[in-house]
Amino acid sequence: MTVGREVAKTSGTLLTCLAIGAPLCASQDTKPTTPKPLWEASGTLFEACSCSVPCPCNFRESPSKSYCYTLYAYRLKSARYGAVILDGMMFGGGEADKKPIGFLDSGAVGDKKAALQKLALAVFGKGGPASGGRDFVSAKISAERSDSKFSVRFGESGGFDAAVIIGADGKTPIVVENNSIWPAHRFIKGKTTFFDYKDSHGNTLKFDGVNANLGDFDLKP
Repeated sequence: MTVGREVAKTSGTLLTCLAIGAPLCASQDTKPTTPKPLWEASGTLFEACSCSVPCPCNFRESPSKSYCYTLYAYRLKSARYGAVILDGMMFGGGEADKKPIGFLDSGAVGDKKAALQKLALAVFGKGGPASGGRDFVSAKISAERSDSKFSVRFGESGGFDAAVIIGADGKTPIVVENNSIWPAHRFIKGKTTFFDYKDSHGNTLKFDGVNANLGDFDLKP
């Protein structure tokens, strides 16, 4: 068997080609590519809980009412799970004294619904009250924000409204950075003006003037 060796220069790069039947060429400058993570998600987290303002749990302290029941929604600006693009979708959850429940955007169907549920569980695992398994239901989820307020609704299950808390200068929101619970680095603090929720597991939440948080997130595995 004859082995031929040919040396050539292509764009200033030395290529060595070994011919054994068919040519097999490899660039000496080839670098391994970094694989994409399984999932990526960025957007805004809306959250309210049963604690007084500010929620002590955000500072590694015990909840103000000996329990911390919460309602939360993630609005995705840019997201994917595997090859499934989930930009603009939403998911969330509700937790009280019964089993926690998860909500999936009713606009997600088929492969998108399956991918959104997997993404939700992955994000829940990054922080929040409960990271384990739960039942998921589809719902019409809405979340709104402005300079002075923010709100969440989970279809017929209800939700919350919150007013942004303004600091001593009379114009700038009070913020908390590096909280110890949720996967958002910087939270704008809020206080609820409406909080009324119930779900199919029998959880009910009805509070007045309790803690709320609003913050952006950017997460990967």
